[in-house]
Amino acid sequence: MTVETTEQPASVKRRGRYANGLQRRDEFIDRAFEIFATHGFQRLSLRKIAEELGVSHAALSYHFPSKEDLLQAVFDRQAERDRPLLEQSLAERGLLAALPELVRQNEDFPGLVQLDATMQAEAIRKDHPGHEFTHRRIDLFNADVRRELEREQEKGRLRTDLDLDLTARQLTAMARGLQMQWLYDPTVDVAAHLDGFLAFLRA
Repeated sequence: MTVETTEQPASVKRRGRYANGLQRRDEFIDRAFEIFATHGFQRLSLRKIAEELGVSHAALSYHFPSKEDLLQAVFDRQAERDRPLLEQSLAERGLLAALPELVRQNEDFPGLVQLDATMQAEAIRKDHPGHEFTHRRIDLFNADVRRELEREQEKGRLRTDLDLDLTARQLTAMARGLQMQWLYDPTVDVAAHLDGFLAFLRA
């Protein structure tokens, strides 16, 4: 005779705890986005972020040993959400046509624009804990734009007399500078200004 039991195997319990841990981590990331966007990065400690989230410092540091790790996860999550639409738009239309529209879509997420601008301003000092992280993001953005400009040139849509390294930096600097002005004055049409500059780059 066998005895039925409702107790789950240890492996099932472990998977359940793992899934719950991932869900809790995702919740921390989603809520931390608003905290960073509102308070910036420099003024916050991991303990203060935990207080804002309403959890213990130990619970948060279990998933994110430092606030830099948490910030990285916030930006990674946003990039993960945006990537499918971004890649599709670039493949179908190319950077010159897609960039103004993509920038305009960012206006639906002012907190993200503010967080990006705040991080760039706060982390300029080399002793800032987020300096290397922010510097790396800027370099990656420039590299991505340069790669897309090269593709545009190969397709005959971009002038051939351009220095792509310089043009990539000019374009990223203009996009971020205009977004900063838009944060101060929402009537600034970032996409229209960008489109005007892109007109000079088209073949």
